[in-house]
Amino acid sequence: MQINDLKEGDILLFSAEKGSFISWAITFLTNAPVSHAAMYYNANNQSIIEETPPQVAINDAAKRFKERIIYVQRLDTNLPLQPVIDKATNYLNNAEPYDKYGLYIVGLLLIYKKVSLNTRAQKVVIRILKKLTASITNYIHEHKTPGKTPMVCSQFVAQCFADAGANYQLKFKNSVLQANDSSSLLEQAIKQLEVTSDYIFDTNNAIATTIKEDAETLCKELKEALEFNEQELANTGEDSTTSTSINNQLTDAIASFSLAHTETDNVLEAMKTFENQLSMYVFPGDLLLHCTNTKKVGEIKI
Repeated sequence: MQINDLKEGDILLFSAEKGSFISWAITFLTNAPVSHAAMYYNANNQSIIEETPPQVAINDAAKRFKERIIYVQRLDTNLPLQPVIDKATNYLNNAEPYDKYGLYIVGLLLIYKKVSLNTRAQKVVIRILKKLTASITNYIHEHKTPGKTPMVCSQFVAQCFADAGANYQLKFKNSVLQANDSSSLLEQAIKQLEVTSDYIFDTNNAIATTIKEDAETLCKELKEALEFNEQELANTGEDSTTSTSINNQLTDAIASFSLAHTETDNVLEAMKTFENQLSMYVFPGDLLLHCTNTKKVGEIKI
């Protein structure tokens, strides 16, 4: 398939970027070969529209497709897709902000999905959540939009279709976050607060001190920690237990991350509200593997 074969409104899913540990983390946690999503925007100048730092932007398709496999999905309908393009243009004109690092997708997946973590991996997750919490808090402060956080790339694509009307809304089955898992990190943190009557949320522990840490480096450390086997951990003197049970520091980090997404100051209420927001998130793997009203039309390799 070539760029000339694309139609405006086609959904474009990008294979993992070579050498990117953020891309690796997204594909690993979603069990899908894609880490980014965009939409074909203008056939005349062969451009795509996507959420890339720092906000929604129009970019040249050929330049963005270079060294990536592009999986092309098309809405399974004869309806004109101009309404979808128009909604995307609205986000462009409003300068809709983007999750700067792609690390936001990783953070969401880590706390919503069932993930077994050894102690080293938990420590990395804490640093990831602290960095994200600081970024979100700074964004809300700068834009004066309490309760509103930047959309991820795939969420932007899905939202354009949803905004165009019921006939265009994408439908999903067995999606990445179809149902919350009782052993997800978020659920574990909620249970810990519910059963521990004297639990004290440590605001000092939750304060982000790692915002300057590089996102790629954090995901590299996450990969290395997850690949550590029990013997290697034992040799370092660390606890080699791999489980979903979490310590207070991770609970504090999850609580702080949840508070950044809501307008309440109540920790448990914020975490439960964040838990209920699960269904609003759409990931690149969902658009490729779990959308029931789109069809695969081909792949582009440049």
